Amino acid sequence: MRQSWIIALLAVSLLCGCSVLQGGKLLAPESFGFTQVAPSIYVEAGADKTAGSNLRAAVNKAEEAIRLAYGTVNSHPVVHACITEECYEAFGGRGSVAKVYGDRILLSPRGLNWHFLAHEWSHAEMRSRLTLHAGWHLPQWFDEGVAVAISEAPEHSESHWQFLVAANVPRPTREELHTFKSLRQWLDAVHRYGEDKNVQRKAKGEPEIRPVYSAAGHELRHWLAEVGSPGLLALIARLNDGEDFESAYQKSSQQP
Repeated sequence: MRQSWIIALLAVSLLCGCSVLQGGKLLAPESFGFTQVAPSIYVEAGADKTAGSNLRAAVNKAEEAIRLAYGTVNSHPVVHACITEECYEAFGGRGSVAKVYGDRILLSPRGLNWHFLAHEWSHAEMRSRLTLHAGWHLPQWFDEGVAVAISEAPEHSESHWQFLVAANVPRPTREELHTFKSLRQWLDAVHRYGEDKNVQRKAKGEPEIRPVYSAAGHELRHWLAEVGSPGLLALIARLNDGEDFESAYQKSSQQP
């Protein structure tokens, strides 16, 4: 397990840079300021007992959401919760709410709920079910959209999508969404649509917007409702057999 995690870490670091290498410290969490509160669950040292009990409840609810979507749970990530922003930044979490490094999930103080935990867990679960080749070619928009749909985070909800539509906020079309295949293309879109400017919006008293994540959630929320876990698993099986994603996605969408 650890060897495969390190291989994944090194591969992703080629794309993402030093933040992923900082995440490598999670291999020895107690050496870098975390305290274990339950098997595979760590919180930043100094947190009160309530933080630990809340995190355990969030882990249980997130695992239930993963099981509902995938049918079973193959992945069992180690969860690390930061109580301060300094802790989160020290592990490479700048500019995000939560992150996943292989089978290690890192939560910021803003992501200490089951929604963001389930989101990152979905990424880990998806990777645990895909071959290395299939995982490398999985479109980023699909991976993120499944995670958004499973997590049910209010920030990326269907109601937020409808708000964007009603307010005529620029957002990706379905056709454009499908072009966000690589992590770089995804991050470029997040920047282009201003989704990385929400701190400034909040400071001005303006509503936050998340057009890219919400677009992916809107697409995959309806798809998952139609095909269920059998359709999701069928698509994963086709990808593992070497089928092209768009072909596999179309076939899964047509399943009775």
